[in-house]
Amino acid sequence: MAKEQAAYVADIVRSGALSPEQAKAKSDEDFARYLPQGYRTPDQAFYAMEAEGQVIGTGWVNHGFLPGVTFGFSLEVHEEHRGRGYGRAAMAVGEWATRQGGDEAMMLNVFGGNEVAMRLYDSAGFTVLEEFRSIDL
Repeated sequence: MAKEQAAYVADIVRSGALSPEQAKAKSDEDFARYLPQGYRTPDQAFYAMEAEGQVIGTGWVNHGFLPGVTFGFSLEVHEEHRGRGYGRAAMAVGEWATRQGGDEAMMLNVFGGNEVAMRLYDSAGFTVLEEFRSIDL
C-alpha cells in the first residue's frame, strides 16, 4: 500500500497538478475513500504480475466503480522490466479482471507527463473521455 501511495503522489507531482505536500494530502484522502478497509475493501482486486519467477509489476482494479465499469486504479510495471511488452500483457489482465468482476467496460486515469502510459492506452484501444490542461502564468 505504501508503494502505491508513493507512486500516486509521484504521478500527481510529476504532472504539475499539486505540490508534494498537496499531493500527499490528496493521496491520503483518496486512499481512505477508496480503500477504507485496505486490501480487504469489497469490490477491489489486486494483482502481482510475474514473469520468469519474478514479480515484474502490480495492478489494482475496482469492480463496479460506476455501473458496469471497472476502474483501473493502478497498473505498474517495475522500471527494470519495462519495454518488454509486459505493459500490454498487463492491459490484457485488466480486461480479464473486468470481465471476471462482471463489468462490461474498463476505465483508467493517466496523469500528464506519462506519455509512455498514454501511448500504451491509445494502442490498446482506450479512448480519451476527458482531458484537462493548464498553464502557469
